[in-house]
Amino acid sequence: MPPLVDPVPSDQQLPNATEVAIIGGGIIGVSAALTLAERGIPVALFEKGHIAGEQSSRNWGWCRQQGRDPRELPLIIKSLALWRKIHQRTGCDVGFRQCGILYLANTPKDVADREAWLQHGLAHGVESRMVSSKEINELLPGSNEHWAGGLYTPTDGRAEPTIAAPAMARAARQLGAKVFTQTAVRGIETSGGRISAIVTENGSVRCSTVILAGGAWSSTFCRSLGLRLPLLMTIGSVFRTAPLNDAPERSVSGAGFAIRKRLDGGYTVSHGSISSFDIVPNSFRFLKDFLPLAWMARKI
Repeated sequence: MPPLVDPVPSDQQLPNATEVAIIGGGIIGVSAALTLAERGIPVALFEKGHIAGEQSSRNWGWCRQQGRDPRELPLIIKSLALWRKIHQRTGCDVGFRQCGILYLANTPKDVADREAWLQHGLAHGVESRMVSSKEINELLPGSNEHWAGGLYTPTDGRAEPTIAAPAMARAARQLGAKVFTQTAVRGIETSGGRISAIVTENGSVRCSTVILAGGAWSSTFCRSLGLRLPLLMTIGSVFRTAPLNDAPERSVSGAGFAIRKRLDGGYTVSHGSISSFDIVPNSFRFLKDFLPLAWMARKI
């Protein structure tokens, strides 16, 4: 049975106006709503389904700096600082644990790749380090494999996807934000060249700012406005185990697998970073944008 997402009740009456309208009730949308509400800025969030009803409740649950594109690191370092305080902001345990993340290396090339990233991490102050096969087996109780090496970041962590986003949405509501589920946004109205309202399936709401946090659907929404956002959907699968005794606390990624311990003591397990995708019209529409990535994947 898949994990149940913590329910978030919907506000019922659409406001005539708000200052900021957020489209999408995933982790980005609800964290934006919480931050704005904490600052006393009128905000309303609109979600076509349920809060965290799609990818935001089904991901690995890693909160990591390790392995990030160097251009992301300044932002993700600030993000980790926010995760460490999220229980205070939401008033509940969202499962955040600074458990550390370990990338295993099976070959000398894997080691070289990990070492290359390490230089970027150290330059940004990330507390990562290379570890030997002996150290890996000490970090992973019960393991007696021989590894070429690994990359370990003790300051990385994990959180519970089915709890985190709903907790942020509820905390935002307590601070005055409006949260509307089953309320799809169909378009945006402008006046004098500026945003003046959003149009939902239940009516219009005046606003001066819109945050688009629609995840995989953002490209489709942008295209309806005449905007181009190269974005393709991918499909990744995970499975869940029952609770296990004496298993690793750390999140781990190796050749063909990745694991994260959950609050219930079980594990979410993935086959790694490989995802599949369907050939759809956007595949051709954004072909030139994604060709460099396809070439990189081919070389890997």
